[in-house]
Amino acid sequence: MHAGDHGDVDDSSPSVVVADSTLELQRRFDVAWIDGSVNAVPSEMQRAAVHQAVQHLAPGGWLGVAAGDAQQLAELFDEFDLIFDTSMSTESMLVFRRPERTTVHDLLFEARTTIRRLDAETLQRSLRSADPPVVVDTRTHVDRARTGVIAGSIHVPRTVLEWHLDPANGRRHPAVTSFDRAVVVVCNGGYSSSLAAANLGRLGFTDVADLIGGVHSWCAEGFPTVEPDHSYLDL
Repeated sequence: MHAGDHGDVDDSSPSVVVADSTLELQRRFDVAWIDGSVNAVPSEMQRAAVHQAVQHLAPGGWLGVAAGDAQQLAELFDEFDLIFDTSMSTESMLVFRRPERTTVHDLLFEARTTIRRLDAETLQRSLRSADPPVVVDTRTHVDRARTGVIAGSIHVPRTVLEWHLDPANGRRHPAVTSFDRAVVVVCNGGYSSSLAAANLGRLGFTDVADLIGGVHSWCAEGFPTVEPDHSYLDL
């Protein structure tokens, strides 16, 4: 699988050997490597290859890359908080190590083990069912105005999501009437929605999911959006 979506990519472009094609962080690895010369491709593809690999590295894991300009690679990998391991590197392969600390990729990985993830087509079918879920749109007003919103969704900004869905705060959104109500959280790209959905599960919601790829994927599939309605929550 080639790292990054940059149109036509030839076979010499770097690819991440261990990453799955959906980049949904379903697998973690102690060792990964980038197959191909990172130095030989444009900088945006270099970053895409490294980012793709880092998402799948377990804490303390190693990432190998074909040897090239060591200084350039070290600077690139430093942007992703990877440490150049001189003791493990060889003339043909440079080795970088991921810190043991918790990263945002770990948070995503952990969150996604506790929730369901729906693609756009599955969500669209669910919304047409006799008992559709509540779609909670956590995006900003700017993003909602730019792309429109999924019809019937409610707007609860990410910054106040827990406060407006947990009855313990005394201000539960009227569309979410119980903890067993099916809820699907959506954001722009399907990342912050995973963290948000996992938090709702921790609060006691028993049927929580998020939209893979966010509203971007919904629009890419050609599903319609409507003008946003700020009648309930206008923060």
